[in-house]
Amino acid sequence: MPLFEIKSVDRAFYEKRLRDFLPEHMIDVHTHVWRKQFISAAARKPLRRVSWPDRVAAECTVEQLVETYALMFPGKSVTPLMFTTLVGNNFEEANAYVERVARRHNFPALIFSMPKWSAEQLEQKIVAGGFLGAKSYLSLAEPYLPENEIRIFDFFPHHHLEVINRHGWILMLHIPRPGRLRDEVNLAQMIELEQRYPKIKVIVAHVGRAYCPGDVGNAFKVLAKTKKMRFDISANTNRTVFRQLIEAVGPKRILFGSDLPITRMRMARICERGNYVNIVPAGLYGDISGDAHMRAVRGAAAERLTFFMYEELDAFRQAAEKTGLSRHDLEDVFYNNAAELLAAARSKPPLPQLRMKRI
Repeated sequence: MPLFEIKSVDRAFYEKRLRDFLPEHMIDVHTHVWRKQFISAAARKPLRRVSWPDRVAAECTVEQLVETYALMFPGKSVTPLMFTTLVGNNFEEANAYVERVARRHNFPALIFSMPKWSAEQLEQKIVAGGFLGAKSYLSLAEPYLPENEIRIFDFFPHHHLEVINRHGWILMLHIPRPGRLRDEVNLAQMIELEQRYPKIKVIVAHVGRAYCPGDVGNAFKVLAKTKKMRFDISANTNRTVFRQLIEAVGPKRILFGSDLPITRMRMARICERGNYVNIVPAGLYGDISGDAHMRAVRGAAAERLTFFMYEELDAFRQAAEKTGLSRHDLEDVFYNNAAELLAAARSKPPLPQLRMKRI
């Protein structure tokens, strides 16, 4: 049995809107892999984060990740950049699993770092594990900090950033704070991060969590002045935000990311009064009545829903067409930019640039 069902609506969506748009080879810079036994009962309780992603998959092994690509992207090859997910007190085991499967499959990986680690611990763990950098999350900041007041440097402390900068490693940044990308504190610290640590290869996840146009503010005007900061499009379906991103930083600083496995979710996203809402088939993800980010539909409306992954990619397709991105630009976004980044983090010469053959 396949990991999940591919329906006729999915295949029609892929064939009509995505197959010809996507390059043959892709690098997905934002994926999570873990085993369900790593998650303790205490860790299942939401902690300073939304809980709806937990409804999609109890685990995502590397084999399931590879199968997901095969099911969703027939005719394409996809290489993931992997890291684990929030797994309570089992980070050592979870990071060890990522290390093992990354070596086995020759996939690049990031460590999920704990702010309490010393600089020496972080460096030793990354080097020993063959990781190319670090990912962390606001939930790991000190528990006494109110969620809305957590800052980037509370979960990526300066002693960690100094190590990552010295090695020129990758930093996957999921920014905090309810203001998301428009938040003045976030913007100030993002600018400080680039200026103070110029060798760090920063990837801002989810276009800075700007899932609705109201999340942007003047952020792109500010961030257009940056030189190196990169943005992944993972788990974002807003074509207006994508268009603004393209116009602000250009295609060389944009990366394809998925946030698998949550983009296996069958859904469509809308924005209402600044809040994003995932429209999902009734009953498919349990009782969602108390979640402000979820809404159930039935009947024909439910049957039309395809994958979160496809919705993300189709929104970027529309933005790419609106801004006039070329085939070369798309090859950069979906493969070349990440290939260069990963090679630089490994201190190796870049992989050959991929260019699609003209027919």
